[in-house]
Amino acid sequence: MMKNRKLRIIYFLIFLICVVGTFYVVFKKNDVNLILSNISKTDFKFIFLAILCMFAYISGEGINIRRVLVTSGHKVNFFSAFKYAAVGFFFSSITPSATGGDPAQLFFMAKDNLPVTHSVLALLVELSSFQAVLCILSLVGLIVNFDLLINSSSIKYFLILGMIINILYLTFLIMMIFSKKTVIKIINFIYRVFGRISKKSDLIYDKCLKQVDDYHECAIYLKSHKIVLLKIFLTTMIQMILYYSVPYFVYRSLGLQGENIFTFVLLQASLSMAISYMPMPGTVGASEGAFMLVFKSLFPASVLSSAMLVSRGVSFYLFVVISGFIILSSIIYEKLCKKNKSICV
Repeated sequence: MMKNRKLRIIYFLIFLICVVGTFYVVFKKNDVNLILSNISKTDFKFIFLAILCMFAYISGEGINIRRVLVTSGHKVNFFSAFKYAAVGFFFSSITPSATGGDPAQLFFMAKDNLPVTHSVLALLVELSSFQAVLCILSLVGLIVNFDLLINSSSIKYFLILGMIINILYLTFLIMMIFSKKTVIKIINFIYRVFGRISKKSDLIYDKCLKQVDDYHECAIYLKSHKIVLLKIFLTTMIQMILYYSVPYFVYRSLGLQGENIFTFVLLQASLSMAISYMPMPGTVGASEGAFMLVFKSLFPASVLSSAMLVSRGVSFYLFVVISGFIILSSIIYEKLCKKNKSICV
């Protein structure tokens, strides 16, 4: 427990260092007064719409998690599901490569007396749907904006690498879910070749086999709940489109017109694909830099830095704070319930 607490503190400090470093670079290379002036002139009704998109994004994940848990026989209300989604957002944001999200969600689900197997199942279904939608939207974005992304942007190498990594990851997910025997053969082959390199190889091998069993349970669920799967996929598509719409509403908040919302959605999807494998917590630094590269053709140079700060402020930093507040409130509420059960609903 103490080790995990120290690790969380280290991750949070790394996150803060990345944030401070990013803002230092942005403000050092740009006119601070101009940035602040642009931000102060934004039309709040569009910022409010962007914030609503973010709430819808997190709610969408909560709805999908709840769907799986309810069809698995558990009574889970919307607020609990929203809490699980907020937990995932917060811990994914402050840990390298978003590695802390799923374990934290499983921890909070276990505190609510949900079986680990069903909790893992809910997260696997949500992850698979998320990965599939990300690949679809980013691939469409690459096709539609090919000249902008490939021929005129230095981000093209990151985009191509990100596309390859994410497609391979999605392929592996599908194999894990629907081809258990093939994956076990791959794991056994890797174990035979590299098993003697590490003393922990046996432990890793056992964990891999356990993971395969979890994914096999996911396959059984998907085959028997096809309508639910379709609903989850459509919900994920809607939540991702809303999430990727945030830069468009920032664009409109700065008094700009001429570009349609789908241009921003597809570009943002491609941007997410390009930097999704970056090891920084919340891809801090990489996201800001990629935004400046990808959207420089849509925003005038005089407002580009301001647009980036507002967009990331809404889609990331604000909701790190909000999701952190939700987690803290949940912990305080649970402690109060233990002291005085009459206040619990």
